Amino acid sequence: MKTEALSTALSPEQLDAIEEALRTAGFYILEHVITPEEAEYARTATLALAETDMARGAHHTYGNGNIRRVWALVGKGEIFRRLIQHPTVIAVWQRVLGPDVIASTFTANIVGPGAPAGGWHIDYPYWAMQPPFPDGFLTGQTVWMLDDFTSDNGATACIAGSHKTLRPPQRGEAEQLPMEVAVGSQGSVLFTNGAIWHQCLPNSTDQPRVGLLGMYNRSVVFPQEDMPRQLSEEELADESDLLKQLLGRRIPFRDPNHGLTWRRTATGFEQG
Repeated sequence: MKTEALSTALSPEQLDAIEEALRTAGFYILEHVITPEEAEYARTATLALAETDMARGAHHTYGNGNIRRVWALVGKGEIFRRLIQHPTVIAVWQRVLGPDVIASTFTANIVGPGAPAGGWHIDYPYWAMQPPFPDGFLTGQTVWMLDDFTSDNGATACIAGSHKTLRPPQRGEAEQLPMEVAVGSQGSVLFTNGAIWHQCLPNSTDQPRVGLLGMYNRSVVFPQEDMPRQLSEEELADESDLLKQLLGRRIPFRDPNHGLTWRRTATGFEQG
């Protein structure tokens, strides 16, 4: 997969290149979006949350119990609120999905030692839709590499151009096609078109491979997680307007019978 090293500032030319890659190949890697130290901090926080989930019996595991998912990260630490609205990521998805882009999920995916391949699939909302899918972009996935992603430790693999089929893979179909593996250094980001066929590879190492998955939708697409309730009104008071937008707090709802506009909050709707 093509990679590029850069700072958090993206030029129009870089955004053009990323958008073109998402339209054609369906994926793109940006190296060193955050420092290894920042990535390690997020990694440690993620693993601690996974252990907490396990201890209280609220864990979500698959892949013979060796792949773990941690949901609803926005309300579980400042580092996750910072990454979901990272300027590099937002610049990409505002270009591709529109300035009113919203977040669909922000979760962690931990591919543990001995984990099998995750299975070829497409992302929400495509797996909830009947094909053929509409052409263009409805959603995009951001994979934060909190470890080095390698071909041995469960890196993400994609079938280049598969999003153009406008359908999910049939059983056994993706296995017959050449795949490209998203290898990258700690702190890098993989962007993917939500309709691309992809999976995590097996982890044959003795260490977990930790990544964060930030999915972003066009604002007209209902999010997969209940994003607005991940932070209370009090917790959100000092946060940015961008975070409020990503959580769906800025989406207006009309009440034409009374000439009112309402906005969703964590506890209901308020006039605004």
